[in-house]
Amino acid sequence: MPPLISVRSARPGDAAALSILIAQLGYTLDAAAVSARLECYSDDRSVVLVAERESEVVGFLSFHAIPLFHEDTNLGRITAMAIREDCRRQGVGRSLVRAAEDHAINLHCSRIEVTSGDHREHDAHLFYLAQGYLSDCRRFLKRLDKRVL
Repeated sequence: MPPLISVRSARPGDAAALSILIAQLGYTLDAAAVSARLECYSDDRSVVLVAERESEVVGFLSFHAIPLFHEDTNLGRITAMAIREDCRRQGVGRSLVRAAEDHAINLHCSRIEVTSGDHREHDAHLFYLAQGYLSDCRRFLKRLDKRVL
């Protein structure tokens, strides 16, 4: 039987482990940048969760609740999630998503969404479908990189 997975809020000391996990998503953030992101997620509407196995960080999920203008509820959004490669398909992601959903309910979210790149159709997309998420709508995106001051 695999060791138990525990989920908790991220702490500043997790920055190096989170930096390694973020690299698995194809992004480069050093521990200092991760620490800054953790600070941004320290408000009442946001959380970064880490999954631990035997006191070692093996996954993370970031979550943010957005107030909806047209409803008296919030929209929950998983903004990032990564599981250490050797720990996938062992319940780590499922544990993180359930913890995020519990958090979303506590924040009066009527629904929760996640964006996953088209290139992840054989792994992440199948995972989210297995968790009860549906492909629901088309997202339109415009990059503002050249307009950022």
